[in-house]
Amino acid sequence: MKPLSDLAAALGMNYVFAESWAPDYGNAVLSKWPIKRWKVQKIANDEDFRNVLKATIDVPWAGEVNFDCTQLDHLNENWRMKQISAITQSNDSPHILTGGLNSLNASDYSPERWMDIVKYYEDIGKPTPKVEVMKLLKRIEYIDSKDFAGECEPVVNIAKGQNVQGTCKYGTRVDYILASPDSPYKFVPGSYSVISSKGTSDHQIVKVDIKKVSENGRENVTGRPRNLKQKIIRITNPCSMQGIWKINT
Repeated sequence: MKPLSDLAAALGMNYVFAESWAPDYGNAVLSKWPIKRWKVQKIANDEDFRNVLKATIDVPWAGEVNFDCTQLDHLNENWRMKQISAITQSNDSPHILTGGLNSLNASDYSPERWMDIVKYYEDIGKPTPKVEVMKLLKRIEYIDSKDFAGECEPVVNIAKGQNVQGTCKYGTRVDYILASPDSPYKFVPGSYSVISSKGTSDHQIVKVDIKKVSENGRENVTGRPRNLKQKIIRITNPCSMQGIWKINT
């Protein structure tokens, strides 16, 4: 897929792509590290053109990290429930689930804000918003990266009566990054944020940092010698782990 390959080349990244309903539409994963293996899984049934792209990234010092990237149906919650059930039931390894689930999370909104959303959707002819997909994922103990938001995260499309930034043009959150139950991948506190896509998409960018915890409870298995001292040599943003550089001494 030409635009994607051009983007990956410009960024110096590896990529995989799973075509959906048309050659230039689908799910993709880009990675600065090698993509060790990947596969495409149809969801719900053979009549469903949507899919989930499963990629395993070989991350230095941390080992394999499994990413599932998908986009669920944008109109029907019952169909979305079939799709998400197929995805969760087919997974037998820890993973990060990402993508446009197109379902809302009830706890993001006050009762007043929820009524405003319902009325707005009704006025523009959009199906009534539903929360069953996120209720299912929370019930089976998927971890929502939004719970690891920082106080100084950039504000994008946030409305009165909701405690989360919107990720789509309607001001609601429909795009998620979640960790599977009992996952060794943990979200870094304060690292979640929603960043403007600056018109390149009708959705915003969702970002979070993750760390991997080993079986003995240590974070970020690196294989480096113990008793090394670390010194901070630059802080570009006191609210983000991304702005801290460390060297060993």
